[in-house]
Amino acid sequence: MSGVKVLKKGDYLFKEGDKVQSVWIVQSGQVSIGLQKNKKNIEIMTVGAGYVFADLIVQGVSTYNYSALVTNEVKAAEAPIETFKQQYDVLHPVQKTFVKGICEKLKWAMSEIKTIRLEKDPAPCPDDCIPQVFGAIFHVLNHKGLKEGASAKVEWMTLRQYSQRIFGESLKRLENATQVLVKLNLAEYIMGKSPDDPEGKDEIQGFVIKDLTGLESFFEFYQYYYYKGGKSEFLKFDEPNYNTLRLITLAYEGVEADRFGIVSKDFAEVTEFFKDYGVNLGAGHFTALEAKGLFCKRKPLADGKVTLQFEMKEFKTQQDIWKIIREIDKWNEKGFVDMADIDLGPKKAKVIDGVECQDCHAVMILNSKFCSDCGAKIVAVAKKAA
Repeated sequence: MSGVKVLKKGDYLFKEGDKVQSVWIVQSGQVSIGLQKNKKNIEIMTVGAGYVFADLIVQGVSTYNYSALVTNEVKAAEAPIETFKQQYDVLHPVQKTFVKGICEKLKWAMSEIKTIRLEKDPAPCPDDCIPQVFGAIFHVLNHKGLKEGASAKVEWMTLRQYSQRIFGESLKRLENATQVLVKLNLAEYIMGKSPDDPEGKDEIQGFVIKDLTGLESFFEFYQYYYYKGGKSEFLKFDEPNYNTLRLITLAYEGVEADRFGIVSKDFAEVTEFFKDYGVNLGAGHFTALEAKGLFCKRKPLADGKVTLQFEMKEFKTQQDIWKIIREIDKWNEKGFVDMADIDLGPKKAKVIDGVECQDCHAVMILNSKFCSDCGAKIVAVAKKAA
C-alpha cells in the first residue's frame, strides 16, 4: 500500500481521461462516479466504504472513462497496479472469471445509468443527441436528396418526415440543427410559397447542404470521440486553436494544392500575415495544433527559404467541426439558435502608437521596456500602424 490519503469535499480521486496508475480502496466517506458534460458533473452512482476502483484494470482499460468526485470527506488507500495484478493473477481461474464477470456487469450497469441520466438533460441538444440529429440530416439527404457535385438538396417535408418517422428525431431539434448549418453558411434554405396558400408568405420548401461529405465528417467525428472513453476533451470548443486554424487557412487563400492536397507557402509570408492580425506565430501554435491531430511541415529550400506545408482539406474540415461545436454550445446556452449573432471572422490588429521588438517584431505599447512575447529589451523606436 502507498498509504491512506484524506481527501476533502470537491477533490477528485481521478478525472475522466487520466491514466490508470493506482487501485483506490475507499475506507470511509462518499465518492460520486460521474461524467463531465457541458461543464457539469452528471452523476452515475455514489459509492462508499469498501468500494475498490479496480474494474478498469480487470477490463484492460488504460485511462479512466469516468471521474471520481469526493462528495463527503474520504479516507482512501492507494495501492500500486502491480501489487493488485500479482494478487489477481494467482486467483483460481473460476474466481478470475467471476471477478471479470462482475466488472462487465458493472460496466453494463454504468452504461445504462449514463443513458438514463443523459436523457434527462434539459439542454436543447444534449451531447448524445448531437451525432443523432446531424446523422439523421445526412442520411435523409444522402438517400432521398438530389445530389449535384458535393452538395445535395431535399424537400423540406421529406427531411422532416423521414427524420421523425425513421430516425425518431425531434422536429424542433431538427429545425434548430438546420439553422446552425445555415447560419454557418454550410447549408441554405429553399424558400417559396406554400401550394396550399399561393398568396401567403414565403416558407421553407427545401434544404440544401453545400458539402455532404463535410456533414458526414462532423457527426462521425463527434460520435467517435463521444463514445471513446477519455477523449471528451476533443469535443470541447478550443478557441485558441480555432483562431489559429482560421488565420492559417485564410493566409493560404488562393494557394493551389498539389495532387496530394498539400498547400505550400513561404513561412516568412505566413508569419507576416499573422502579425497583421496581432498574432506572433510561433512553435507553441504548431504544438497545440499537433495535440489535436493537425500537422504542419516546415520544409527548407535550396535558396535558404522555408515553406510551411499542410493538407488544406483536413484543416478546413476541422475548422468546420469546431465552428459547429461552438454554435451548438451557444444554442444550448441560449436555448435557441441566434441567427443574428454572426461571426464576421478575424479582424486585423490596429495599433495607434507603439514600439517594435527588434528580435521578434511584436508591437508593444509605448514605454515598454521588455517584449511581452520574447522577453528581449525594447529599443524605443516608434512604429505606427498603416
